[in-house]
Amino acid sequence: MSKNLLFLMYSTLLYTAILGSESCLAAEFSVEIIDQNGDPVSHAVVVNPVDVVTVGETPISGPPAVMDQVDKRFVPFVLAVKKGRPVVFPNSDNIRHHVYSFSEAKRFEIKLYANKPKAPVTFETEGLVVLGCNIHDSMIGYIFVSQWSDFVVSDGQGIASFSDQAILPEEILVWHPWSSDAANVNKIKINQWPDNGKFRLTLTITKPKKKSRFKRYSR
Repeated sequence: MSKNLLFLMYSTLLYTAILGSESCLAAEFSVEIIDQNGDPVSHAVVVNPVDVVTVGETPISGPPAVMDQVDKRFVPFVLAVKKGRPVVFPNSDNIRHHVYSFSEAKRFEIKLYANKPKAPVTFETEGLVVLGCNIHDSMIGYIFVSQWSDFVVSDGQGIASFSDQAILPEEILVWHPWSSDAANVNKIKINQWPDNGKFRLTLTITKPKKKSRFKRYSR
């Protein structure tokens, strides 16, 4: 066999391998979440539990995440961040707020303030952080602090889209504050992905009939 032929065969195999590798890295999938009535579920956190975040070994890059306050509401209603990421709490209202949380994952308070607090709050421990305002009891928000680096919050159509995935996961994690098991993250096994890479999931959702009230913060 000539050297030219061997070179041609080697080049072809190498090119094929590169294309295969790129196609794996470019894999995409999405999760469509609906409730028991077939309506889309927004604000659901969907996690691909592959890469674990280790605080201290891998610094969190980029600007802080933002949990705003608009019209006496936390915006977004559900914010998902990597463990170790700082979050700023700007106040876009023309009134003052007093943000706090009693949650085990992060107990903190930002006393009565307007505009923007002096420093962000860093969330070092994975878990769920429930937010309240000591002045406006109807204000409730959630921060999902993830120990995994790959997660998406579902949009208004109930869609959580993932891109640049090496493989399609065999398991995903899902959490929503109004689900029937809101105290826990649900593990969902996926035996086979649809050909279009879109997996549909039904959550039992119970919307609050009235606004929850927080106990006022006291030391």
